[in-house]
Amino acid sequence: MKATLPLLFLAASTTLSLAAPSFTAWSYTEKDIYPSAIVSTATVDWNGDTQQAEDRKTKDDPGPAKHELPLYGDENGWIGVELTGVKKGTSVEVMVSIDGFMKPSKWKGVVTKVTRAGEARIFPKAVWDYTALLKIRQQRPVNATFQVKVNGEELPEEIGTFQLKSLNDCPFYVLWDEEGEDFDDFSWLFAAYVNENHPQVDRILKEALATGLVDSFTGYQSGETEQVTLQVFAIWNALQRRGIQYSDVSTTTPSDAVVGQSVRFLDESINSSQANCVDGSVLLASVLRKIGIDAYLVMVPGHCLLAFAESKDDDAELVGLETTMLGQNQLTPLKDAAKQSQKTLEREFQVSLKTFQKAIKAGNAALEKNADEFESGEDPNTQLISISDARELGIMPLPYTKGR
Repeated sequence: MKATLPLLFLAASTTLSLAAPSFTAWSYTEKDIYPSAIVSTATVDWNGDTQQAEDRKTKDDPGPAKHELPLYGDENGWIGVELTGVKKGTSVEVMVSIDGFMKPSKWKGVVTKVTRAGEARIFPKAVWDYTALLKIRQQRPVNATFQVKVNGEELPEEIGTFQLKSLNDCPFYVLWDEEGEDFDDFSWLFAAYVNENHPQVDRILKEALATGLVDSFTGYQSGETEQVTLQVFAIWNALQRRGIQYSDVSTTTPSDAVVGQSVRFLDESINSSQANCVDGSVLLASVLRKIGIDAYLVMVPGHCLLAFAESKDDDAELVGLETTMLGQNQLTPLKDAAKQSQKTLEREFQVSLKTFQKAIKAGNAALEKNADEFESGEDPNTQLISISDARELGIMPLPYTKGR
């Protein structure tokens, strides 16, 4: 969940005496802007029914906690301004724009609550150009303009330069201290790269049926855990026959406050026949979700793997799957399978099954080893991400763009 204590990329006044009104630019992710986060959370309300913004609160909503700055405008905003030296009852106007990516976004109202230093934070409702954000595949600098009026008087305009990250860059967590003990978990955003609606998913399922291991994909309808596992193996075998290889490409350009990772989209992994640990897990999770099997991304320090639920029951056992083992076997592509003898194909199925079983063993070991950390949530590098829960939260798949 998004924190209420910010990191400023421009120094803010900390004096307790009311000076002349001023403001500084504020960004939740400091100097970086993550299109993947903005697009996938466009309809997410991090606070649910509770209103955090002072201009929208009811009598039942709590006030800001000690040391928190009163918030106005869009409580789910990523970028805004922080005021200093304003009094209660002050009329304020704020406008923020980013060249080519955010149209002029405005907030106008009366500040009814401030800190002793006259501080408040304001988020205009951002008018993002989502089409433009979805096209960003390489990091680039952008200029953001911040304009503020206090009681009708214009304050000096601020122009900040941000780094607009690639759409492939996914923020993992935001650090609030150098020790890493205070952080905001954004691992949910990896679920945005799981795309059960991607056109490639149906092709993979068609190829999985062509293996002959299953005659249909029914998810949990059979009620048999063995049948669920067999469906997963059929998909595994089809991906192996596509020649998906492990490729350890996962780093992203460093950020001062945000820990992130580069994630390939499903079509990028398939077209290049390469996938790192996250890519492979995202790919398999997309296909499993399509057929109704609950999938999880399992984040452990320096690594990611997949897990799936054996049944639809709330207390269903999770089965781990080490997706980096996909590339361990060189199997005959499906288009050439008809040219192979039945004996050769059976031998290949046995080799694939042996690797699949090893991948489950390794995955289950990772689940067991990190069970306590998953439960506590104290380590930002150890998270169990339910794709179903992420969808319920409002995190939608990043849409497939043809020709990217």
